[in-house]
Amino acid sequence: MHALASMSSTLLAGRRLVLSAVVLAALASAAGCSDSVDPTVGTDQVFSMYGYLDPSSDRQALRIIEIGRTIGSDTLSTIDAVVTSTEAGSAVTTTWRDSLVTFANGATGHVFLADYTPTPNAQVTLTATASDGRAATVSIAVPPLSSATVGAPENVNGFTTFPVTVRDVPRVIGGTLRLRVTGLPTAPADTTELEIPVRAYDIQQSGPDWVVVVPFVEATQSFLRARNLFGVGLTLVEAEFGAFIANDVWNVPPGGLDEDAIIEPGTFSNVTGGFGFVGAGYEAPVRWLPSPGTQSRAGLAISGDPAALIAVNEVGPGYTELYNPSAEAVEVGGYVLTMGAPQEGVIIPNPSTVPPGGFLVVDGPFSVVVDKPVQFLSSSGRLIARNYPEADAQVWGAYPDGLSFVLPQGGPDIFRGPLQPSPGGPNQPLFRPAVINEISTSGDGFVEVLPTDLGFNSARLSSVSRELAFNGVDASREGRYVVADEGGTLTLEQTGGTVYLLVDYGSSETPTEPSGYRVVDVRTFGPQALSRSLGYLPDGPGGTWSEGLLPTRAAPNAAARFVSF
Repeated sequence: MHALASMSSTLLAGRRLVLSAVVLAALASAAGCSDSVDPTVGTDQVFSMYGYLDPSSDRQALRIIEIGRTIGSDTLSTIDAVVTSTEAGSAVTTTWRDSLVTFANGATGHVFLADYTPTPNAQVTLTATASDGRAATVSIAVPPLSSATVGAPENVNGFTTFPVTVRDVPRVIGGTLRLRVTGLPTAPADTTELEIPVRAYDIQQSGPDWVVVVPFVEATQSFLRARNLFGVGLTLVEAEFGAFIANDVWNVPPGGLDEDAIIEPGTFSNVTGGFGFVGAGYEAPVRWLPSPGTQSRAGLAISGDPAALIAVNEVGPGYTELYNPSAEAVEVGGYVLTMGAPQEGVIIPNPSTVPPGGFLVVDGPFSVVVDKPVQFLSSSGRLIARNYPEADAQVWGAYPDGLSFVLPQGGPDIFRGPLQPSPGGPNQPLFRPAVINEISTSGDGFVEVLPTDLGFNSARLSSVSRELAFNGVDASREGRYVVADEGGTLTLEQTGGTVYLLVDYGSSETPTEPSGYRVVDVRTFGPQALSRSLGYLPDGPGGTWSEGLLPTRAAPNAAARFVSF
């Protein structure tokens, strides 16, 4: 029964809409299974149930098979089943709706759907009841929401691995490695997502931590070589690993599920009055950028310099700050920072290291001069990065750190502008004509923006920085606020994410402020509770950024305990 044996690895490919997770039920579709080996025929049990509850999704899916039918004969347009779910301590019962689905292998089956988000840490009872009163039930513990972090890489014989850690969850059973790249021969100008298969992950538990060792170089090499993409010029935009968090009963053996044993009734089953397995789980993604050396060993294209990712991040009177966006330390001793000829600049002492995700401040004869960039050069004089001021300011640089995107036809760099001085620390814009005031991820998610300056003209939001300039979601005026609904490039996952605010502001009457679109606010958030939002309390930058608010779209933010109906 090959579909079932690959259940865990196939299932982990599912994301926000858990209909894709019904491949857990495809273990009971006709993929490699003969009708004659169906162990459920002739029993007194009523239904087989397969699927999982996802507390990060607003739609759930469950495969129901009527016992007494062979696996391959589940083709009737209706099924004698009413499916409901109830959370312990709640009086609300959700009734699921039936749909007949055709799977990729041509088999059909009944998939019940519910527009419902399970509460983290809740105990949910799922029941499938036939018209004669017989029922199959399963009780499911929903895991808490958590987020993943990527740690320092390990390098053994050139094969770099990255540890991804998830804390305070019942179990991590694997995950999915994805690469977002440009330069694919069939679509060279597009950003393409590649899903990198991994035969097996090394998963370790230490106290409250679950650690998945991601074999980045080995897995990427194998994937690219198998598809004749190794060394063809693919450029990495970012790497992502989606750790799959599951409830405690979802205990897939390290070697997978035995194909012969699994067809025996009750094997890997938690359904009463029937057969099958229903779990609970979700994906917690983390993104990072490996160093140029690691990318090169994996078969990806780099500029050829080990410091190619280093950014000239901030320039102020008497100093320049470098920023390393990668997950690995970069040595920059012997490199040059200059505002003119290389010999007029500062040679960075040897050794000097820019830590992963960190900064290095270099003192020297630097200042913000319009149209005179500070350049970061290799020891041979090759240009690696530069900071190009567009307006007179005391301090100029990137916000958020390291990012840069120049609009065509001579437009501004949307991530660069006047800054508050912060050598050696994260940058903040000097002018902030609007702020992200509230983020709601539940149901129909939204981001509320509060204008704080008369120079504010319009706003655009995205959860993908590289899509801001042209494909962001425009916010609409709603009273004193502007609001953008989730959709397009604005994705608001309940498990967390990042939101970028791009604002058009300034005028000819304020020449010291750069006009045009600039990124003026960024918010990264972790797992969110159901029916709660996060934002400033009270409204605006004078308030405290808080979680657990009641969503109050286009209205003043308020703590949930102060709001009644």
